[in-house]
Amino acid sequence: MSRKYLTVGVALVAAAGLAVACAGPRNAAQPPAAPAALASDQIGWETFAQIMAPAGNPKTTNVEFETWASDDDIYGSAGPHWPLVGAAKVLHASQLGAALAPHPIRVQVINPADCVQNYSKTTAAAAHFPKDGCIGEEVRRNWGTYQYIVSNNLYSRPGLVQAFAHNLKVDLPADAVELKGNWVKVPTLIQWLKDAENLTLTAEQVRGLYYTNTATDSTGTAEFALVSVHFSTKQQKNWVWADFEHELNPGRCDDIGCKDSFGATTAVMPAHATGDAWKAYPACAKSPALQKMFADAGLSAVWSHYCLKGSQTDFVDANKQPIKLGNSVIEAINAGVPINQSSCISCHAYASFDKAGTANFAALKLNAVGEIDQKNLKGFLTNDFIWGNTDIP
Repeated sequence: MSRKYLTVGVALVAAAGLAVACAGPRNAAQPPAAPAALASDQIGWETFAQIMAPAGNPKTTNVEFETWASDDDIYGSAGPHWPLVGAAKVLHASQLGAALAPHPIRVQVINPADCVQNYSKTTAAAAHFPKDGCIGEEVRRNWGTYQYIVSNNLYSRPGLVQAFAHNLKVDLPADAVELKGNWVKVPTLIQWLKDAENLTLTAEQVRGLYYTNTATDSTGTAEFALVSVHFSTKQQKNWVWADFEHELNPGRCDDIGCKDSFGATTAVMPAHATGDAWKAYPACAKSPALQKMFADAGLSAVWSHYCLKGSQTDFVDANKQPIKLGNSVIEAINAGVPINQSSCISCHAYASFDKAGTANFAALKLNAVGEIDQKNLKGFLTNDFIWGNTDIP
């Protein structure tokens, strides 16, 4: 290994009419509503510590977020259901990439013969991502989110039609959390880091640096490493948006830099010059406050290798300039959205559906940043920042 800063080895439940309460999950603590003055970076890390903690069930080694309902569980053809303990993790192509395709298509289980990087071959090549590699995605929603979606029938097209007809004000509870994670097969990750950063790791070293788990793609079950995470938590009115990336991700802070006022000893990591795109960045050494938070939550040592890219609670800054936030893997490589055209809060503010229950694809394709233009919402009912209904039948 050539990277001096690394210490390798450190280690919507039932059909409409069935009471939602009959299928509640285990009694897991959920984030409380946050005081408005609490910095979003701190909220991001507090939520991170809660949802990356061991799930606490002796039948599984999964962490908390992996026990939540996936989009398949909520919006799938079988009807909404809370997942069983130990249910298989199934990874899909990028929902955003599929929605941004010339003709929106249903998200499919990732298939190496027709991989997700097809949404952005140019970006994948620039990032030195292996040509035969795949990036699998999962979207998970906690019990507060799930219960709200199901109880309001927002998981099917007929339910959305009904919500539109009744002008439902979609407003999720303060304990709602939604997460998107991107995963790469361990052999593919090893090849990627070698090609991009001249960094040679063994599979065992990867397990000491990354959170790994088994997951299923079209070819079967394999070991995957979590490379990027995005989540939103409804602890403030317009949600708190936070992006996390593994410290070894090539180009992690490109374009907009990395900003972490709570968890990193270096609060601002400037972006490399344009000519040095997709190169390595220094590790994000953790602050004493975050180290204590991790210890109190009982987190595995691997989570210390994940970095906060940035957080958002508003559309513009004090100078009325658009606040940008995007993930080098989730947006740039896996969906083909340039980071300079990425704003989590602006994109999700356009999440909406029309009288036919169809998602507002035109607004989704704006790659919007900054304040919302209400004309792009004309004829649509807003869905409280949730794009989950882009892929329902």
